Amino acid sequence: MIMDFNKFDSRKIAEIGAPMALLDPWTNEPMASDGKPCRVIVRGTASKTMQSMMRAKQKAAMASHKKGKDDEARVMEDIHDQLCESAAPFIVGFENVMNGDKPATADDAAWFLDLTFPEMGTKQDDEGNDVLDKDGAPTFEMKNNPFAKQVGEFAGKQSNHLGNVKSG
Repeated sequence: MIMDFNKFDSRKIAEIGAPMALLDPWTNEPMASDGKPCRVIVRGTASKTMQSMMRAKQKAAMASHKKGKDDEARVMEDIHDQLCESAAPFIVGFENVMNGDKPATADDAAWFLDLTFPEMGTKQDDEGNDVLDKDGAPTFEMKNNPFAKQVGEFAGKQSNHLGNVKSG
């Protein structure tokens, strides 16, 4: 029998998306509702949709940079907004996630991602002392695992090609 190589179409699988178990942003424990895992269906970076979006975003950024647009002062909310904006297009749907009294859908991506905000703090060693850089200044790290970060990291992993799911 001749092998059907369509089963290796990782781009199609990336387009459909794969289920990502949601983790509590503070404990990193898997989240569940009525014993069922709360999951977000995440499109992979290899999808043609995402590659097209990334290309358009890069072109816009290059055009903006060429115009000499100065960077304004940035606060943590700017980074949060950027994380959410980058992660939202990867979301295809949800499983066992409610937005109030209705099941969450891909249209709820912005709402969902805005629920958790990145919390920064000083990095500490095993003894609880601040970790300092070469100039003696404290180093900082993200203390939680916001949903936007979880989605972005999962989308970038090629391991999410292991199965198709329904979108919703």
